[in-house]
Amino acid sequence: MPDPKNISPDALYPLSFMRAARNLPALTYEKIEPMDMPEPYRSLLVHEGDMTSRLEAHHECLIKVSRLRSSNNGKLYFREVMLQAEVDDKPTEYGAIEVNLNALPEEVRALVLQAQQPLGGILNDHRIPYSSAPRAFLKVVPDGPIVEAFGTVEADYLYGRSNVISGYNGDVIAQIVEILPPL
Repeated sequence: MPDPKNISPDALYPLSFMRAARNLPALTYEKIEPMDMPEPYRSLLVHEGDMTSRLEAHHECLIKVSRLRSSNNGKLYFREVMLQAEVDDKPTEYGAIEVNLNALPEEVRALVLQAQQPLGGILNDHRIPYSSAPRAFLKVVPDGPIVEAFGTVEADYLYGRSNVISGYNGDVIAQIVEILPPL
């Protein structure tokens, strides 16, 4: 079980933190129940696994990272990213992640900092045991920065989740906000 004192009570953290650092307004969203999420979003978001595997299965190709912004203080690594289909660069997810570098082996830290592969793929490739625990499911109003990240958004709402990835020793590996494009 992850240590609750290491998990932010803010459902949009670390995205809220990164937006505040850029002096952007708070994102308008509401928490929703899993059963209120429409398909195909529910199949992609409502689970206790990693998003990398789900997105790769849905898009039938590998997923790569396009880093929008990042910062690193040696212990925590923050990055705002667009995940894209490797075959055609189609956006598959917009997100923000805080990674606890101390919870990862040295060789995995280096791969995380390279920001070329999603965290879930790295953990799976290196057979690092972890658990994924969604803390909230989200209905988000796309604003300027999100529309800019996706390139365009023709929808009144986007769907996403706030998730915590923990090692089996209980250490929090990452806190993540994952928002899907219109599907």
